[in-house]
Amino acid sequence: MKRYILIAILLFLMIFAILQIDRDTIINSFSQVPIGLTLALLFFQVFVQLLLNYQWFKIARISSNDISFWDMFYINSQGAIIETITPGAKIGGELTRTIKIKKATSCATKEAAAIVALQKIFSMGAFLIILIFAVTYLILNVDESFLFFSVYAQLSIYGIIFLCVVFLCAIIFAPSKLILYVENTREPRFLWLKKIRGFFLVLLCYIMDVRQNKNWVQLGAISLAIWLFYPLRMYMLVMLFYPEPQVLYIIAITFVAYMVAMLPIFPGGLGGFEGTMSALLVVKGLTLSDAVVVSLLFRFVTFWFVMALSLVFIIFYRGYKVSTRRT
Repeated sequence: MKRYILIAILLFLMIFAILQIDRDTIINSFSQVPIGLTLALLFFQVFVQLLLNYQWFKIARISSNDISFWDMFYINSQGAIIETITPGAKIGGELTRTIKIKKATSCATKEAAAIVALQKIFSMGAFLIILIFAVTYLILNVDESFLFFSVYAQLSIYGIIFLCVVFLCAIIFAPSKLILYVENTREPRFLWLKKIRGFFLVLLCYIMDVRQNKNWVQLGAISLAIWLFYPLRMYMLVMLFYPEPQVLYIIAITFVAYMVAMLPIFPGGLGGFEGTMSALLVVKGLTLSDAVVVSLLFRFVTFWFVMALSLVFIIFYRGYKVSTRRT
């Protein structure tokens, strides 16, 4: 119940803030965005989607699962659609990918889940590395930031990040030791714990395969590149309204906004990202209308356009499969 009350309050505050902005001012801010820039942002997003899919494809192939690049893109497109209607943690999208990978490769459920988890490990590892910088930068450079005003809030954020980093480092750099530890522990009594134990062992074996093939550096670099494309596009947008934006500040607020969006409150992280991003842009000197336009356009490119692209690809993919079966 408390969660729904919080959602209602945040939605009310967002709607109230938008209503305070003059419609003509918003339209004027949108009119300052050139068509060429919008097309460039969309092009970058298509490139990011292909790069992300290549990472998924590479992980699946390393794990000895025979799947084509476009079959993997089809699975990712379905996962992206589900992510738009599930909370920021994106559990629904990852569950969809697990089911679809299992069906496409005829592998066991725990193996498909391990592929999904392995991609998440690389993605979240790169995200956390940049997020540590982002949080530290804002704490030091934004006076009494609404996100980090409380010392307890700062300690909580750093504590969670630290635990996540330790966990990721352990499974990436010491998988063999963890396998020995898990195998030497007593087998759990409950079936669901046995399944988790089996999944964790498969995941650790996949990580060992990635390390032996020396692909973990490449996969990590891909994750870093994908994440860094986000502040690059934000920088391109902010330049329209703020002639000399600080690169480090743009990187920091982009990742902090995504941190808020990942909280399981709104479907697809909607609302949390836009509100946080707009507030942090206003702190830096943008007008509220310009900040809202930047946030909404950025979200359109990285969220709604991805959903539309996924839907179009799913339709064409299914049509292609039907036509090939008939011939």
